[in-house]
Amino acid sequence: MMQIIYSEMALKDSDKRKFPTSRPRSKRVHKKLLKRFGGEFVKVPCVYRVHGDIIAHPALKADIERATARNNNAYATGNPWG
Repeated sequence: MMQIIYSEMALKDSDKRKFPTSRPRSKRVHKKLLKRFGGEFVKVPCVYRVHGDIIAHPALKADIERATARNNNAYATGNPWG
């Protein structure tokens, strides 16, 4: 049986940067920008599957519950489209 665990730590990097890229930027300045902005890329909520369990961000809880309710209803009625 698959268990759904909601965790604030279920985040991944997106393609959006927190500060613009620059070719001539030195490593020292890049390090200072990382310290100021807390990372180079924006973190977004996501879902991971670990050893048969699902770890999801709480922001996705409504979507997951809606999808599982739809799947349970389709299973109960025998209609795959809900």
